[in-house]
Amino acid sequence: MKQEFLQSKVDTIKMRVFADNCPVIPSAATITIYKPGSTTAFISETAGSVDATTGELSYSFTADNLASTGLNYKATWKYTVGGVDYYQNQLFDVVKSKLAIPVVDEDLFNELPILSNEATQATGTATSATTSTLVDSKRKEANDYWAGGTLEIISGTGDGQKRDITDFVQSTGTITVSPAFATTPDTTSVYRIVRAFTKQIEQSFEKISTMIYNKGKRHSLILESSQIKIPLIYLTIHFICLDLMKSSDDIWHTRALMYWDRFNESFGGMALDYDEDESGAISGADEQQASPAGFYVSRG
Repeated sequence: MKQEFLQSKVDTIKMRVFADNCPVIPSAATITIYKPGSTTAFISETAGSVDATTGELSYSFTADNLASTGLNYKATWKYTVGGVDYYQNQLFDVVKSKLAIPVVDEDLFNELPILSNEATQATGTATSATTSTLVDSKRKEANDYWAGGTLEIISGTGDGQKRDITDFVQSTGTITVSPAFATTPDTTSVYRIVRAFTKQIEQSFEKISTMIYNKGKRHSLILESSQIKIPLIYLTIHFICLDLMKSSDDIWHTRALMYWDRFNESFGGMALDYDEDESGAISGADEQQASPAGFYVSRG
């Protein structure tokens, strides 16, 4: 998905660059920016920042830089690696309202409680810990495998504490949590970790965002994230059920079809309001009610 920026709000554009499928760390970078449809730069070859650890390129917009809504602003990055200059284009949008993901695992479990039994779980005993990390040297899953999930101390020091997992490092078995532990675990602490359905939520959010974008006039759309919560729950459960199904006649396939229908019904009935006249308010000419058929998408 393209990055979206809220009209007249300070924000930062970011990009990662790669070579041979690996991230690279440029020694310097500049950015040139063009408004939609224009060949004249309104920000000309201005220095950007380079993260010395990750190589991420970034540039901080002022509110004035983002004063006008529009689709397909173009940023041209010039970055230097090994003394050689490279160029890469990046498109972004300036919009009246941005969407954020309004759904967490608990919302999915409330809708379909049996899903809580299907989330990947594991237990172990801490080999060390700090106020914000728990280390288990026996954990060998891939980096970030548990990120987005939850960790709960089920016995020993810190029993009963439950925290969100923000990071997992394979090489050390380090699980980072937030907020910090009130009682720091130790080698008596037995824990349970549960992997979240973060990827399916993000996949569904991107699909819904793309469908809304494809309706057109995205920069003028006035839409709150809460308005897509129910369709997002239904679509996420649809994808989870597809992952869990073993055959076309099992219960998970039946649930997948049921939640697909629920998604199309709820999403198709959404009202989309556009502030096309830049008045700051929605009037009769700006309103648009989407028909169910207009939003239906195939499963393929």
